[in-house]
Amino acid sequence: MTITAGTRFGPYEIVSLIASGGMGEVYRAFDPRLHRTIAIKLLPSRMCADPEAKQRFEREAHAISSLNHPNICHLYDVGEQNGVNYLVMEYLEGETLAQRVQKGPLSVNDILTTAIALAGALDVAHTAGVIHRDFKPANLFLTHRNEVKILDFGLAKSITIIGGQTASGASDDATLSIAPELTSAGTALGTIAYMSPEQARGGKVDVRTDLFSFGVVLYEMTTGRKPFPGPTAAVLFDAILNRQPLAPSLSNAAVPLSLERVITRLLAKDRSKRFQSARELLDDLRRIHVERQTNEQLHTVSHDGASIAVLPFEDLSPDRSQQPFCEGMAAEIINALGAIEGLRVISRTSAIRCCEKGMDIGEIGQHLNVHTVLEGTVRKSGLRLRVTAQLIKSYDGSQIWSERYDRSEGDVFDIQEEIANAIVKNLKLRLMSSQSPTVRRSTDNVEAYKLYLKGRYYWERRNRAALQNAVIYFEQAISADPNYALPHTGLADCLLMMGVYSIKPTREIHGKAVRLAMRALELDPKLAEAHASLGAVKQFLEWDWTRAGECYTRALELDPRLPYVRVWRASLLAVTRQPQEAEAESISAMKLDPDSCVVAYVAAITHYWARDPDRAADFLERALELEPNAIFAHWVRAFIFSVKGLHEEGISATMRAVLVANHTPMLVSALGAMYARGGRQADAEELIKELKNRGEREYIAPQYIAEIYLATRPHTRSM
Repeated sequence: MTITAGTRFGPYEIVSLIASGGMGEVYRAFDPRLHRTIAIKLLPSRMCADPEAKQRFEREAHAISSLNHPNICHLYDVGEQNGVNYLVMEYLEGETLAQRVQKGPLSVNDILTTAIALAGALDVAHTAGVIHRDFKPANLFLTHRNEVKILDFGLAKSITIIGGQTASGASDDATLSIAPELTSAGTALGTIAYMSPEQARGGKVDVRTDLFSFGVVLYEMTTGRKPFPGPTAAVLFDAILNRQPLAPSLSNAAVPLSLERVITRLLAKDRSKRFQSARELLDDLRRIHVERQTNEQLHTVSHDGASIAVLPFEDLSPDRSQQPFCEGMAAEIINALGAIEGLRVISRTSAIRCCEKGMDIGEIGQHLNVHTVLEGTVRKSGLRLRVTAQLIKSYDGSQIWSERYDRSEGDVFDIQEEIANAIVKNLKLRLMSSQSPTVRRSTDNVEAYKLYLKGRYYWERRNRAALQNAVIYFEQAISADPNYALPHTGLADCLLMMGVYSIKPTREIHGKAVRLAMRALELDPKLAEAHASLGAVKQFLEWDWTRAGECYTRALELDPRLPYVRVWRASLLAVTRQPQEAEAESISAMKLDPDSCVVAYVAAITHYWARDPDRAADFLERALELEPNAIFAHWVRAFIFSVKGLHEEGISATMRAVLVANHTPMLVSALGAMYARGGRQADAEELIKELKNRGEREYIAPQYIAEIYLATRPHTRSM
């Protein structure tokens, strides 16, 4: 039969061909009775020619038409004309999920909202006794209204659960009464890449078959690739039956740990280890989504008063060598504005993160929930500076104020203070304070100041090479001005991090770190950073928790806007068994610095020590979204995998981190421990050898080797 525009099937008039494939052709059509556009699917001739197949099709079509869910494409009618069977369905505009995935992975929020909708639709189908059996991206449709619809139940089968079980709760003990299907028993149905192991074997299927396919789809949404790739059917079948896919986080570091756990469980070869119903899956996905929304609310609190984000100034110098100085200028303006009552000032780290993501002014305003944004440029030529600054309304991009400063390099403090005062002046109608901002002038030596800014620039990157660079700049700053307190605290903090990360032996750095912190306090007893540095030395190197707490309290009295002091204090509260206070301090830190990877992973450590690994995992997801290569975050993540017994997932995730971090000893140790707990003793012993050999030419903390040895013992690590 030739199908052209105007051809009628029953009361329906064909408009145009939409798509064609092995399961038939789909046309856009018009229903003149109801004045609506619909879709008509014509079934393949092989099905229409078999009377028994036609009866089975009609019976199953009736079952599917009973499904009523907003995320299932509605089946309106079935019919036959001139020996051709057809389906009348809801007409949709948009693209299939297969087309969308070709563009790359979806965002985590889009993945969760889509997955929740699909799980709810499958729950309705399974409860009605209908299994899809061909659940794949090509059969999932994303509409222009951001809805997702399940299409094509052409391979679906109806089931009845005997013995009190519903279809959504099928178990191995349930007896399935299977209605006649579209093919004979023992034949594998569906698209190979999305088949479950039992489906690939041509065995009996139940609702968990769809859930395995759901896992394949979810994997593809998160990574942009299939979990079981292969050039031939034989290779695909072997992968589905015998191979484990790579952890999704190896392809997409933004994949949350909780979502990765869901995917791993869905793809279990043994269906008794999968989710046992779509309802169970739906509940888990909803929980993850709510937890993510809760975390996001920590740094999207609404504020009606004056608010500002100060972006790092852009370096326009010919050699582009002033980036630390540019970031430092912004930091000093932030510090000055932070003392103004009624003005909410976003942290420097969060502002930098927005720039790294390439956000425009409007996006920054929306993400950080600020009304105004300060941006500027610095051009250095010899001893002269040209600094430009402009204050912009984030919601419409209009300029409030701008100025250019052509000054000597020695006037940098005056420039910063003038900019801060101009901001306050232009926001005065929205401010309750009559204060004037004052830039901190801890030294008159501009060279020492610039060296200090470079030191902090590298210290915040927290890796071995960056810390070594920071030490050099802090030492040079002290040499340039021995009475400048801030570089003393910076150098103390560097030594502290080297001790915590076991880059250097504690005995080698402890005494020097104490002396530096005490010297900073002698130079400036009211310097919050100095009290914080001493507190960290007391906590992490001496375990003097009482004195550490006193130092942190004093630091926050002097400057309550130091987020890293709050996370250090949070970790102290956790280790001294004050979990509620620790959580409150962690949340305070995240409100101050919502886009700081360091704040997020220290918050994770806090909850890990407080025996809350699930909450710790949530904070780690946030940390790794912000900085996928954060060594310490991956290290903690490995321990959480281990505590939960997810050894294979832990091995995959930690191996990736080891490679990215160039075999840093901390992560090599974590990987060795994961190998040992996962029963891979030979691999664990190889990493012990690696660390011992490296110990002959570099410092390797003894606990890194001991950690692997301990993991080989027949016990479970306790928290």
